[in-house]
Amino acid sequence: MPDISPYTATLGRRLAAHLLRRTTYGSTKALIDAYATKTVAQAVNELLTFAPITTKPIDPVTNTTWVDSAAAPVTTSDINALRAYVIGWYIDVMRTDNTVRSKMMFFLHQNWVVSDDAWSSQELYDHIKLLEYYALGSYKNLAIKMCRDLRMMVYLNGYQNSAAAPNENYAREVLELFTIGKGPQIAAGNYTNYTENDIKEAAKVFTGYYYDLNDAVRDPDTGLRRSSASTWGDHHSGNKVFSGAFQNTTITGGSTEAAMTSELQQFMNMVFNQTATAKNICRKLYRYFVHKNITAAVEADIITPLATTLKNSNYDLKVALSQLLQSKHFYDMDDANSTDNKIGAIVKNPLELVLGTCRHFSISPFAMPGATPYTVWDDFYKEAVKYVFCANADMKIFSTTTVAGYPALYLAPKYDRHWFDNSSITQRYYLGKCLLENKCHPYDTWRSFGAVIDIVLWVRNNIAAPSNAGALVDELVNNLYAEIPTTARRSYFLNDILLGTLQPSEWATEWNNYINTGNTNVVKPRLEKLYKTILYAHEMQVQ
Repeated sequence: MPDISPYTATLGRRLAAHLLRRTTYGSTKALIDAYATKTVAQAVNELLTFAPITTKPIDPVTNTTWVDSAAAPVTTSDINALRAYVIGWYIDVMRTDNTVRSKMMFFLHQNWVVSDDAWSSQELYDHIKLLEYYALGSYKNLAIKMCRDLRMMVYLNGYQNSAAAPNENYAREVLELFTIGKGPQIAAGNYTNYTENDIKEAAKVFTGYYYDLNDAVRDPDTGLRRSSASTWGDHHSGNKVFSGAFQNTTITGGSTEAAMTSELQQFMNMVFNQTATAKNICRKLYRYFVHKNITAAVEADIITPLATTLKNSNYDLKVALSQLLQSKHFYDMDDANSTDNKIGAIVKNPLELVLGTCRHFSISPFAMPGATPYTVWDDFYKEAVKYVFCANADMKIFSTTTVAGYPALYLAPKYDRHWFDNSSITQRYYLGKCLLENKCHPYDTWRSFGAVIDIVLWVRNNIAAPSNAGALVDELVNNLYAEIPTTARRSYFLNDILLGTLQPSEWATEWNNYINTGNTNVVKPRLEKLYKTILYAHEMQVQ
């Protein structure tokens, strides 16, 4: 039976790698070795402890940042490149993060979706910083802050929502997607957890906030820019009356900014007082970190107690996530078979694949020969990662097709299998070739990837016994893959791919010849073939 009680043993390498793959954007052999000696509680505590992000986006043309700068003009019509550089900075944070922060920021992004397709790069930066601020904070408090977030105001038409013409777009998504969820429809306009009239009343709560990036309104808690409150009659000052789904709650209206703030707080109190809200958020956490399938047993034994923890802690994500990541269930240690349904059971998203590969093989765009701000921020992050690799693998970062977000994270029954279908797999399979040849695409002759690997040099510097063909293959696949390959798969990587017509003793001779003479004629093509094959393999696609 699913068991949420804590697993108290020392992790060991297999479970340490599992924990790191699920909570970070990739790991290294050294990191796995370090976590293998920790108990589950020690490891989770370390992953859930982090400092604020200190870097800022860089414009490669000027080699300076422009966000939060008094000297830089604040505009609402930045060129597309600046918004892409904000996202590039965000991806770079992911690449270098050894904690759960970046995974949780993306979790919040999926659950409070906005788009980067219009208006200012500075409001996008503030939005991402808001996700950082609440990455392990109160989901409920984040919900209150999102009501005045400038990027959200633009994306879901909040700045067009007034007493004279209420706009229901944001209110609908708050209830349907961001917090409580619909529930089964039981009548026309009644979705169990709320009604159509509840959406209309919620829209009135959100009226009267306007977009003005030049208005220096800062949130007192986060210090980030937020929408201004209109006190000129744009807010619906009447009472808002909700249905039996919310215990027929009435929120008293007002016309001052203090009254508007109170209405937001009362509305969120009402929504987050519902057990259905806590369960909906916990289901999202479960599918994101553990598995796509929520059985009746998982609902009863994992989701229900986890929701109680979340609700009782004022929706503190750190408390709930700590409980989930320490559970026997997370490590598949709650039944007789610890290898059947958790480890290696989630398809990596494109970012997890490309950043995890770069982390494991020590590939950094900053370390490339002749690296410049332009090769880092424009070539690697904007063009190669965002526009080519991820977009072509069906992950258009901050540009999802719908407000529901990325289908792989919400759309049943496929869920994460959306990352691995006919429309998304091609670019994934090109990754090894792209990194070896420094190309965005194998057939792209004009755009570089902005990062490249010398696999011979990497093996020389990072593999313990590179002259031993079997040990070389084992070290690579056992650190990269969720589970140790079968004997047949190991033989394939070793004999069919690396050795070919060579005997193991002949590989040792050729490797030593390379060490003594620098001649890579034999070892380079074989290692490059092995590298591409390992990245192409189905074992590499899961975590």
